[in-house]
This record gives sequence, structure tokens and C-alpha cells, in this order.
Amino acid sequence: MVIALAGRATHAADDKADRPNIVVFITDDESWLERSAYGWSTLPTPAFDRVARQGVLFTHGYAGAPSCAPSRASLLTGRNFWELEQGAYIQAWVPNKFALLPNLLKDAGYHVGKTGKVWGPGIYPDGALQHEDYGESCDSVRVDKPEEKISPTDYAGNFDQFVKQRPADKPFYFWVGVQEPHGPWAARNYIKLAEHCGMQLADIPMPGFMRDTPAERRKRANMLYEIYYADLQLARIIKTLEDTGQLDNTLLIVTSDNGSSIPRAKASAYDWGVHVPLAIMWPRRAKAGRTVDDFVKFSDLTATMLEAANVKVPESMTGKSALDILTSDKSGLVDPSRDHVVTGLEWHGEFDPVNRAARMIRNQRYEYIINYGSMPEGRGREELYDLKKDRWQMHNRIDDAALAAVRDRLKKQLHEYQQKTHDPRVTGDMKIFNETRQFVQERKRAGYPH
Repeated sequence: MVIALAGRATHAADDKADRPNIVVFITDDESWLERSAYGWSTLPTPAFDRVARQGVLFTHGYAGAPSCAPSRASLLTGRNFWELEQGAYIQAWVPNKFALLPNLLKDAGYHVGKTGKVWGPGIYPDGALQHEDYGESCDSVRVDKPEEKISPTDYAGNFDQFVKQRPADKPFYFWVGVQEPHGPWAARNYIKLAEHCGMQLADIPMPGFMRDTPAERRKRANMLYEIYYADLQLARIIKTLEDTGQLDNTLLIVTSDNGSSIPRAKASAYDWGVHVPLAIMWPRRAKAGRTVDDFVKFSDLTATMLEAANVKVPESMTGKSALDILTSDKSGLVDPSRDHVVTGLEWHGEFDPVNRAARMIRNQRYEYIINYGSMPEGRGREELYDLKKDRWQMHNRIDDAALAAVRDRLKKQLHEYQQKTHDPRVTGDMKIFNETRQFVQERKRAGYPH
């Protein structure tokens, strides 16, 4: 049985002929501040900047989780990761009963394709990846001389081939799953970064929670070069859309699956783990040149794409379409109800001993985190951060009497949302997570008793 019940009414397009093409360009492991459009980094990413300039830049874009498989599953299903049973884990799979975005669009008449990484690295019950669930696989075009540690897949070349060979009478949906900047990185990327971008090690932006040493700066530079590389791919994709006359009516979403692969980012509930770059361009419909502060997460993007395509959003999806924000002419906080976000994680990898299961709620100023299970030394069950005064989340204010009202309000708000969305961490129905075959296998492999 597929969970795809009667949907909410949509108003994106008057008829099927006006439906947009949809392109999702998603990088792998990149926090939002890595992009210079947000005013912290100086890394040149002109293609992303163009999407932000000619479209809408979101200051509060949030991944489905700080871990790739559950985050991507959230984007593919329009649901929170904890609503996906074993799909909440990185080493599991999304049950077939959940409707997938590509299939819904295909059923509505879209020509569907993908290149690179869509969902992973979870393991299917039979050990085989079911690519047909994500559309036509377009990975045949390869880079002539691939760079060290960078995927040989020519993402933009595959997209170009897909567009030029597509049925002319159908709109298309295409997923560009860029592997970069996922580690490991080539040890001498920092030299290429200096050559191509003019960034020396002294120019590398360092988050305040990292050790600022020459070695760490080189690692950061090696990673940043891959973001630069990904941006070159994005530029070529935009050029294909222009050259084929498709750019005007293409909804182009540019984001990343979770935060950067550094401590207190990826695989953590801290802001750097889930706060990702997000820029959306749709020349025909989206009012250009705006920066909006509404909190928008991956499940919302799913609903947005469906509504834009004039496809009914299944009632089972919990994401809320942001199409009204795209078509608005306002900047700042457009929808007052989007003043916060709720997300978190279960386990990342093989039962990570540091980054345990957690849920978080964040508004414009504060982030509250509740951790589950035994915690590493120095980590409490609850955490509260004042992001205005403590940008890097180094000072837990959970016991600060001056913030008691803030803590209680956020805690209550989070708990109510967990109840509303049937989070097993609140309902107590943990069997839905930890008695699946894959969970038991991974737990044994990691040396934990069943």
C-alpha cells in the first residue's frame, strides 16, 4: 500500500501546459555559511550567487536531518525523518509504502531523470539499489580527466544529454546529486583553491568551534575547492537551460543534504549540522532579488515542487508548500507562521558514540536541543543556545534562570510538534525504529548487544 491519500488543493498552474520543469541541484555536506551569498565566506560561487540574485535566497533553509540518507529521504517523501520508520537511519531503507516525489511527478506526466547520488548510503533489504524509483538513470557521461577524490560523473553533461533527448511534449524533473564536497578530499586541493579562487590559507573562514591551525585550514581549503567545483557544474546546468530555452519556466532548487563534514556540524543537531544553503530560481513566477527569513525545510520543498507542478500534495505529507513565498514580492519574514524549524537525528553511521539521537527546535534567536540515550562527557540531556550572543553554540544556557521562560516555551513547542507528527521518541513506539532487520544487523556489527 502506498501512503498517497487525497491531496490538498493546489493553485500553481492553470493547466498542464503551464507546469514548470523542476531541477534539484543538491550537494553533499555543506553548511549554509560556506556560500559567500550569506556574507561570511569569501569563496567565489558565481552560479549559486546568480540563482540567489535572480531568484530567492533563503536565510533559514534546513535539511531533513544532519545525515545524508534520512535527510534525502525527507526530501523525497515530504515527511519528517522520524515518520519514515527505518528510513530515519543512514544504514536502512525507505519503506515502499511511502510515496516518492519522482514517482508522483512521473504519474502526473513528468519525464523524470537523475544523475549522481539520490539517496544513500542506506542498504535495501535485498542489497540492491532500486534506481527506478528515482527516474531514468543518467550517469553515462563521464569526465575525461577526473580530478583526485572528485567523482568522475559529469553531472552537467548528463543533464545536457537528458534535456536534449527528452520528449518535447512533457515537462521534466531532474535530480542532480553532486557528490562534492563529501570527504575524503585530495590533500593538495588547497593549492588549486589558491590558483583558481585566489584564496590563501589565511583567507579560509574558520568556524569558532574548530581549532584554528594550519592543518585544519588546509582541510577546510581542500573541502572548499570541491564546493567551487560543484558550482562550476551548476553554471553549466544553467547554461543548458538557457541554450535550450527552458530557463524561464524551470523551477531550480539549489541546496545541500546536510551540514559540513566537520565537528559540531554534520551528524549533530547543532545549527551547522542542518542549516544548509538554499536558493530557488523560477524566472517566470518567482520574484527575483529577494532574501527571505522564513524557515523552510526539506519536507516543505517537496510540497512546494508538487504544488508548482499542479500535483495534489498527499495528505500523508507533513511538509508545507512555500510556493506562496516564491511568488510573493516581499522580503524578510513573509509568512509569520514560519518563525521556527523542528528537526534532529536518530543514529548516524554505525551507532556513532558522539552524535546520538536528538531533536531540536530553532527560531530566529534560540536553539533548544533534547538528547536521547547516554551522552558523551560534557553533554547534557538538554541544551539551549542564544545564537545572537553565541553564534558558534559553545555555551549551553539550559540552566540559566534568565532564559527559563525561553527554554520552557521552546520545549513545549517541540513536544507538541513531536506529538502531532507521531515521533516515536514521544509516543514510545520505538519498535518502529529499533526492531527492523537492518537496525538489528547494524547494532550487532557495531558491537552493541541486541
